[in-house]
Amino acid sequence: MDATLKILPVFLVILAGIGGKRLGLLPDTFQGPANRLVYYVAIPCLLFLKVEQAPFREILRPGWIAAACGATVVLWSSSILLSGRLGLARDSRGSFVQCSIHANLGYIGLAAAFYGLGERGFQAASVFAPFFMLTNNGLSVLAMGRFGSSGARSAGQLLRVLLLHPVILASFAGLFWSWTGWGVHPVAAEALGILAGMALPLALLLIGAGLRLDSLERIRAAAWITATKTLALPALGALLLTWAGADGVDRAAAVLLLSAPSATISLIMAREMGGDPELASTAVTVSTLASAATLTLWLGLLA
Repeated sequence: MDATLKILPVFLVILAGIGGKRLGLLPDTFQGPANRLVYYVAIPCLLFLKVEQAPFREILRPGWIAAACGATVVLWSSSILLSGRLGLARDSRGSFVQCSIHANLGYIGLAAAFYGLGERGFQAASVFAPFFMLTNNGLSVLAMGRFGSSGARSAGQLLRVLLLHPVILASFAGLFWSWTGWGVHPVAAEALGILAGMALPLALLLIGAGLRLDSLERIRAAAWITATKTLALPALGALLLTWAGADGVDRAAAVLLLSAPSATISLIMAREMGGDPELASTAVTVSTLASAATLTLWLGLLA
């Protein structure tokens, strides 16, 4: 299959989630528990298994990780300046900056790497992912603490949550197991594999069901966010990764993660830290829809 077509099934499943929501098959009462199941159980199991099986000493390159995370820091700084030039209100600036760099890695980024680049690509993405998540969440907390009306009261709590992030813990646990060479008992591996099997399909259905297509506001700011998140950030990341010596599937996996749309948790953080929930919701929806084209673009260029 052509590389640019490999990513399309991801968005067909997201469309199925939109249809399931409208048909009443994925009601709000189902989405909450299912999202927690994916977030706390299925994806951590998947990441642990894939990272544990990865050739850790071969694919962990601190210089590559630093280059990719450095691209996020640069775009975070640029978004602060851009939000001021656009004349956004203080609370909107916090959500603008956060949505411009905070990627939906767990649901869309990893799915794109798995279906677009295969097993080896997913392993590479799983090594980058925890470091990206630490960077994304840390910079998001800083942005919301600076511009959000209640950031000062919530930043400490969010930092504690960050340290216990289930995806980050699972990824680093997998790295540790791979490094030690302990291996996983076949019975435990089979059980983890069964749980992991539902992670990506269910996550994509939930993304579709959670999109709000009936209340799109703040389109102009959301368009800037989408361009930054899905085009400028991965372009800078690809440039820095190439300069650092990364190529092939490792570079492609990192760029696909960087080009993932704005994270759905941006809306939660906007509500908790005094940001702009309407802008965050619009940015998540617009960037997710646009990523059908931009993820395909980056996969075609780099795969």
